[in-house]
Amino acid sequence: MSTLSVRSNLPAIQSEGGLCRYLTAIRKYPLLDAADEAMYARRWREHGDREAAYRLVTSHLRLAAKLALRYRGYGLPVADLISEANVGLMLAVKRFQPDKGVRLATYAMWWIKATIHEYILRSWSLVKMGTTAAQKKLFFNLRRLKSRISASDDVDLSPEQAEYIAGELKVAPREVVEMNGRIRGDTSLNQPMTREDGSEEIQEWLVDPAPDPETLLAELEDRNRLSSALNDALAVLNPRESHIVGARFLAEQPKTLEELAGSFGVSRERVRQIEVRALQKLRSAMRSRLHGSPRLRDRG
Repeated sequence: MSTLSVRSNLPAIQSEGGLCRYLTAIRKYPLLDAADEAMYARRWREHGDREAAYRLVTSHLRLAAKLALRYRGYGLPVADLISEANVGLMLAVKRFQPDKGVRLATYAMWWIKATIHEYILRSWSLVKMGTTAAQKKLFFNLRRLKSRISASDDVDLSPEQAEYIAGELKVAPREVVEMNGRIRGDTSLNQPMTREDGSEEIQEWLVDPAPDPETLLAELEDRNRLSSALNDALAVLNPRESHIVGARFLAEQPKTLEELAGSFGVSRERVRQIEVRALQKLRSAMRSRLHGSPRLRDRG
C-alpha cells in the first residue's frame, strides 16, 4: 500500500490545539462489522483496492487516537503521536489477513503500539534515557505497574512501591525512582520519598551521598567524553539534518514534523525520512567516536 495515497485523504492534526477538531472529524467515519471488514480486507489483498484499504483505515482511526493519547505523558507532541499511530494502523492494514479469524482492531493494536514505542524511543534515547532492554521495559511498564498498586502520579513512589516495581521488572529500585522522576519531570533531589516524617530523600536513592574523588573524576571524564562524542557526531550532519535534529530533540519547545515540513517546503514524510537518517548517522558516529575510531567527516 502506498501510505501517502491513503494518508493524503485523512484528517490532519496540526497542533495540540487542534486535537478536539481532529477527534470530532474522525468520529464521522463508520465502524465496520465483521462481515464488511472481511470483505474490504479481501478486496485489498486480492485486488489492491485502495478504496477498501481507505475504509479499513478510517474505521479504526478512533482506535489509533485512543492508543496514542495514552502516551501523552512522555512529553512529545500529540500530533506526532497520533501520526505515528496512524502509520502503525496502515502497516497493520497492509498485512492483515482476514482468514486468520482475528478482527483488525485486535491485530492493529500491536502494530500501533510498536510504531509509537519506536517513535518514543527514537525521541528519548539520545538525550533522555538509556537503551538497554531492561530500561526500555521499565520505561514502558512503569505507568501500568504504578496503576496496579494505585501509586499516584502526583506523589513520589514510596520505597515499598519502588521495590515492588523493581522486583516485577528485575531492575534496581533506584532505577525505578530515577525513571519515574524523568517521566514526571524535574524533581528536587532533597524532596522526601513520602510525606511521612523522617522519610528518606530522593537523592539517597539516586546517588552515593559521599562519592570519593576518584569516582567524581571518572564521572567528569565520562561526561566530557560523551559531550565531545556528541559534538563530533553532530558535525557529520548536513545543515538540513542538523536543523531538524536540533528542532526536534534539542529545542526547549520541540517542533512537529508538520511545522518543519512547512519550513522546508517538503512533505511530513520527507522530514521523517531525513530525521531517521540523521539519527542513524548520529548513532553510528557516536559508536565510532566512543570506541576510539577516527573522527567521521562524512557529510552525506
